[in-house]
Amino acid sequence: MNKEKKVPERKEKKKTTVKSLNRSRRLRHGTMATVLSVCFVAAVVLVNVIASILVERFPINLDLTSNKIFELSQDSIDYIENLDQDIDVYVLATEEDFSGSNQYYNQANTVINKYAQYSDHIHVSYVDIYTDVDFAANYPDETLSYGQILLQCGDRHQVLTAYDLFDVDEQYGTIQSSTTEQAMTSAIMNLTDSNPISVVFLTGFGDNNRTDSSNLESILTNNGYLVSEINFLSEEIPEDTDAVVLCSPTSDLTADLADTLAQWLENEGKFGRTMLYFADGSQPSLPVLESVLNEWGIGIEPGYLIETDPTHVYSSYTYLLAQYEDNDYVDSASQPMLLPNTKALSVLWENDSNRYTHVLLTSYDSSVLVPEDAAEDWEPDEKDAQSYPLAVLGQRLAYEGTTALNSYLAVFGSMDMTNSAFTSMSAINNGEYVVELLNTLTGKDEGITIVGKEIGTETLGINESQANVIGGFFQFGLPIIVVVIGVVVWIRRRNM
Repeated sequence: MNKEKKVPERKEKKKTTVKSLNRSRRLRHGTMATVLSVCFVAAVVLVNVIASILVERFPINLDLTSNKIFELSQDSIDYIENLDQDIDVYVLATEEDFSGSNQYYNQANTVINKYAQYSDHIHVSYVDIYTDVDFAANYPDETLSYGQILLQCGDRHQVLTAYDLFDVDEQYGTIQSSTTEQAMTSAIMNLTDSNPISVVFLTGFGDNNRTDSSNLESILTNNGYLVSEINFLSEEIPEDTDAVVLCSPTSDLTADLADTLAQWLENEGKFGRTMLYFADGSQPSLPVLESVLNEWGIGIEPGYLIETDPTHVYSSYTYLLAQYEDNDYVDSASQPMLLPNTKALSVLWENDSNRYTHVLLTSYDSSVLVPEDAAEDWEPDEKDAQSYPLAVLGQRLAYEGTTALNSYLAVFGSMDMTNSAFTSMSAINNGEYVVELLNTLTGKDEGITIVGKEIGTETLGINESQANVIGGFFQFGLPIIVVVIGVVVWIRRRNM
């Protein structure tokens, strides 16, 4: 009897032990899964917190636009990273209002904040001047408006408006490109530069109703130059002027003004001055002005140039692509130069005593000069095709001991090359070239070159079938993969 009672007891004990083991195993796996889930969630939260801090402090965003509209150029980065003065940037609006206005202001807001990410000396803050009335009281000489940008360095400040941040077509009121980086870097340079270069535009000689100097003035201002205008017919060139610019006059200089200009460039033998002259294909003959250019070894051919080879034009046979020649004065010579409606230039000598000429740009040998008196039925003849200078630099050189003293006169055949339609094109080098050349000629050591960036809808560069495959993967493929993985994990855990 005793043996019969003991056998069931052993079996029951064994059965209870197996159940306990299964429960223990499930508990162990369940606990491990819970711990792993908690750790995973905690890790995700931690990564998000760290990423947010890094994004606030460091410029680690990816800009996938073709012309990097949300990034600063390397020139701007190099400049602001070497700042040793504090700059306070006040955006006179709430961040939500400023960046949320449209895609242009969103881009501008991103660019502005990039400056603080690249330099500890730059601080960006948002001031709602509708509610913070005390802020405007600190600047009694300024009429501050909502949405403007105010930069402060010590006791100096500068205000930027929408017309500084964007290139606006005044006729249609549309934004052509963003000039936010130009305006910001220029303002910082102006506020920290103790001796900026002064450029004066000479006016008073007519308007051809097609070209104007406003975009060129804006580009130079946005690259750290002090830009002003005078009516050369009635005003004298200021004594502290470093460079003058004359843009496509339609009426000639007087003999007295030509003599004044020549003497200003000579600077009593001390030189150190620069002049830029932009001609235009529609200009009439200007013999007095051209006599000044002749003294620097530069001639202007009557008429205008056309290109007979369609591979050397942009859009029109009068929009000529140029070839680089002497590149000693610029660094950027990799992208095309476009000179629309251009005069043909000539070189009268290469060297004459202390006077030198340097051909900077030329047309291709398939260009033809259209005579000034060409008849309506005039047709180009291939035998007349040849290469012409499109930009020439005249140089005067003297020495004071071992120190070289130079004055320069740079002549471009096209005024239209400075039009915003061309300087804002990322594939065209016009804006960068003019600024770099002037930087070199005026000795602007801290000069950098920034031009506007077009803002538009960017495409991924894929065809329709590729887009359908990618869309199908994210719509159907990825969810199916997630479901399959979930089922496999559930089955495995069920069988444990």
